[in-house]
Amino acid sequence: MDPRTLQGKVILITGAARSLGAAFADYFENVGATSIRTDLNDSASNVEKLDVRSREDWETVVNRAVARYGKIDGLVNNAAMLYRMIPFHEEPDDEFAELLRVNVMGPWLGMQVVSREMAAKGGGSIINMSSTSGMMGAPVFGGYGTTRWAVRGMTKHTAADLISKRIRVNSIHPHGIMNVDGTPTAMVAMFQPEDPVEAAQRLLEIRSPLGRDGTTDDLGSIAALLLSDEGSWITGREFVIDGGGTLHP
Repeated sequence: MDPRTLQGKVILITGAARSLGAAFADYFENVGATSIRTDLNDSASNVEKLDVRSREDWETVVNRAVARYGKIDGLVNNAAMLYRMIPFHEEPDDEFAELLRVNVMGPWLGMQVVSREMAAKGGGSIINMSSTSGMMGAPVFGGYGTTRWAVRGMTKHTAADLISKRIRVNSIHPHGIMNVDGTPTAMVAMFQPEDPVEAAQRLLEIRSPLGRDGTTDDLGSIAALLLSDEGSWITGREFVIDGGGTLHP
């Protein structure tokens, strides 16, 4: 990708202290952007504290970013959680409620707060991270999958609402993404409790009919396109990044 793809853009990423969020921030910076890395865990010096469940936190981070950079061009709602894989009848109320607070209310609040600043500056682009769990049904993913479907629908409704403000909203639906060095991202690691090398090899045929695992760079390139001016005619769409993994049950 052209190293100037996001030249001059200011992009706020949630859940960016590690794993996919950190990889997004690195990728955006490599193509010219200024990344604002936020996370509930702000132990790293380059990460700002943001609890996505808190409107106050959102307003503090956004106001600070605008004061420093003058604008926010892009938002990547990446922060999410999954407790565990569990049958529907066994999923506790409190766990499902917390999934909704983080995975649905978090992006909702972020879009409300950030889009006001974007509208005042003439527009912007928002990406909501979902999952292939938001494109299909699967056993033992009832609560998590419900939140991923909610993000998909929320993306379409907010895209329709914000289009008059020249704010574009799209969702990305990854499936089995690995780091570029071949190690599992945090989400994939949850499904590979045994030896990661053996597990990754065994799951490759299931996840990736194209013959390789997807990487954080595969997601970064799509996200950068959607955040860039080259993606200026794309809004309200789902981007499934799965190497053909959802072509079969």
